[in-house]
Amino acid sequence: MQWVAGLSCALLYTFLAIRSNCTTGIDLPGFLVGYWLIAAVLFLYWYYLFDHDLDIRYRDVIGWAIVFRLLGIYGSPILEDDFYRYLLDGCLFWSSASPYGISPESLFQANSLSSECRDALIWVNNPHLPTVYGPVLQYTFALAHLMSPANIVPLQVILAGVDIGIILLLCKLARAREVLLYAWNPLVLKEAIFTAHPDVIGIFFLLVAFFARSHHRTAIACLFVALACATKVFALLALPFFLYQQKMRYWILTATVMGVLYLPFIMQGQTDLPVLGKFMETWIFNATAFRLAAFIFPDLVARLVCLGAFVLWWCCYFFHYQKHAAPGAIPRMDWIFALFFLLSPVTNAWYIVWLLPFAVIRPSCWPWATSVAVSLTYVTGLHWEGSELGAYQIADWAFALEVVLILAAVCHDFRNHRLTFNAS
Repeated sequence: MQWVAGLSCALLYTFLAIRSNCTTGIDLPGFLVGYWLIAAVLFLYWYYLFDHDLDIRYRDVIGWAIVFRLLGIYGSPILEDDFYRYLLDGCLFWSSASPYGISPESLFQANSLSSECRDALIWVNNPHLPTVYGPVLQYTFALAHLMSPANIVPLQVILAGVDIGIILLLCKLARAREVLLYAWNPLVLKEAIFTAHPDVIGIFFLLVAFFARSHHRTAIACLFVALACATKVFALLALPFFLYQQKMRYWILTATVMGVLYLPFIMQGQTDLPVLGKFMETWIFNATAFRLAAFIFPDLVARLVCLGAFVLWWCCYFFHYQKHAAPGAIPRMDWIFALFFLLSPVTNAWYIVWLLPFAVIRPSCWPWATSVAVSLTYVTGLHWEGSELGAYQIADWAFALEVVLILAAVCHDFRNHRLTFNAS
């Protein structure tokens, strides 16, 4: 059964890789068919193991995961162009010592970029805005550029290696059949490997930090959570779990690591924070609870209401965790990230990858249903030829189906008593 499932997924990933390498890339129907078939094979195989109380060997999970990631590296980005920004940031890091504060549109008349970098520049989206990616990602983009200028393959290789690191960590924290759900998952493969969204770097650092914390290695935990926070701001949601009631030296260590990472850019007068603030103030995409709030309140008030609701829930959970959780227990980061995205004005598909490793540790249905449902966020005017949708407007039927699938999974988990307000 394992070989049937593994080969089936490999063939489907090969289909996505070949189609993505076509001149025009893979179209929306082809992507959705391939994606949903992979998800169907994966979940049916997992259910077979679960229903028969069987498991799979860790080495088989990892072996197939490596095969799938090699296929992703062979493939090309699917329905995404964010990677051009990563390539340009790597170029600017080496040519200007910092990519911050430089809008791509200001470079169109410049002669300082190489021909490879200029090819990337042409395709960068939102060229009026400077980059929004944190310093750890900038160092990663610079490393990939050093390996091969303005070439996505080195970045894909780096991300694939980091992602395998996540899988190896999960093998120490969960049963193999649960790790399978992450290791073979089409959302992870599509977003992290094919399309090279670098969120797995921050996820890896955060997972290492929690692993070290569970083994009472506080200094190592603080080091890695600082790296995670300097990778992407989502990791800040976990930071208090590491610093609460800790000695001052651990606070200083965390601040020092983040300061050292930011310092070269601060000395040049720019960081990612101004553009990140503008992004948070204005952008709306795939919003759920925020969309409801925006019907009642003006935009700014709706954002504050959703932020306040999240902060209130987070505080309740945090102090419940401090009171009831076992020392070193990993908190319910799956729920924390999920509620944050639920209330956020922006929930891109690759954001959901942040909660999946924690869903491996505490199995339930809703995270994996979400990993399938978010593929529907690509049904936009940008990818649906002939539609009258705006470029970043999701079709109403696709958004409705996404919500229904996730709600159905949440209801299933409630009925099976898998959703409780557990501290850990």
